[in-house]
Amino acid sequence: MNHDLKGCSLADVLERLEKGKIGHRAAMERLYISSLDDLVETMHVNGRLMPGHQPMRVAPETRALVRSIFRPGAEPS
Repeated sequence: MNHDLKGCSLADVLERLEKGKIGHRAAMERLYISSLDDLVETMHVNGRLMPGHQPMRVAPETRALVRSIFRPGAEPS
């Protein structure tokens, strides 16, 4: 399961993890995440499930914050 993840986007890594194609450690290293709790939260916030986990409710405020961080805003005039 040890794939080269260089150049993979966040979505690519999370999809591979969700489908069981890569392990937790590989995903954490590629995404620079230091705790399993943070990895689980990252998966849930992005609408993904860790293998074997139940869905977790994510507050709309949290989703909005993540979108504002990962999606570029309008260019200032």
